[in-house]
Amino acid sequence: MEVLTITPFGGGGGGGDASVAGSDTEIQYNDNGSLGASADLTWDDTAKELGVTGDINLDDGGASTTTIQCVTPTLDRTISFPDATGTVALVAGSSGQLTYNSSGAQAGLTSANIGSTGEINISLAGAASTPPVSFTGSWFTGGTSATTKPQLLIEPTGTTSTAWSTSGTGLGVNAASGFSGNLIDAQTNGTSIFAVGSAGNTSTSYAIRIAGGAALWSPYGGALALGGIGGAPALSIEGALGAGFTSTALLWWAASPTTGAYSQRDIALARGAANVLKVTNGSTGTGYIKQDPVLVSELPAAATVGAGTRGFVSDATSTTFAAAPVGGGANTVPVYSDGTNWLIG
Repeated sequence: MEVLTITPFGGGGGGGDASVAGSDTEIQYNDNGSLGASADLTWDDTAKELGVTGDINLDDGGASTTTIQCVTPTLDRTISFPDATGTVALVAGSSGQLTYNSSGAQAGLTSANIGSTGEINISLAGAASTPPVSFTGSWFTGGTSATTKPQLLIEPTGTTSTAWSTSGTGLGVNAASGFSGNLIDAQTNGTSIFAVGSAGNTSTSYAIRIAGGAALWSPYGGALALGGIGGAPALSIEGALGAGFTSTALLWWAASPTTGAYSQRDIALARGAANVLKVTNGSTGTGYIKQDPVLVSELPAAATVGAGTRGFVSDATSTTFAAAPVGGGANTVPVYSDGTNWLIG
């Protein structure tokens, strides 16, 4: 039998043992000039699986980006990190921009970013039938007053809220104890139009304040319009009467917004001790009600306005108490409805 012997040329480096190193599936590598293998680096040709125990360092030695890519990207591929401390960082966009999936690629959202101090800035333009920000999930109902949280809750850290409606709440604002500012302040070009304060029982704060004026002009000429439903009142004012005023009141008018004393208000409605409605001038506690006189012919039907309705006429022919007013005269007299007729008195 003849034996074939292969001898490397030259006596320098580069030569080595050509025998197979390691165990089955272990990948061969140059181990200090010799053919080496390791159980930490394997290839299973049947399962098409590369096994690596340790780190994989990708570095091309330059400024180019190193990429791990699936040959067939349309098929599902999974990269698993069993170590809970492992981190995968995908960076896209400019500093502070939020990232999103852009047709399968990582991209930076130019209209939304997180600032250096932690603030979130969103600059999105609205479009027809497309609000810039939407909360479209179902509202939670049916829990307790502590667990039925609002769909959107504004609440500082360390503050808890336990008095929500179990039927659900859309927007909830809960300030910390001692907060003295506004819970809500809606403005037009820097002018407060609607505000809900944290304390409405002081001379410098309001529970709810609605400002009128040219900026709030409407076809109906009012800053606030309220409509009742069924037997429910359109507006219910409840609470203790104010103290320290010449005449306590729950409702008043003023010629201009003011935070001064009660005496600066022009007209006020108050409830007397005997449950009598009082009209005051805000200064001395006394007030008057003026009814503009009309012609007898201009009075509405007594049955329509109902018993107890009062008015004034300017052309009565008589001043006799409880007599029906007749027009065409020169007497200005008060009149009232008994539910059927208008009578003088």
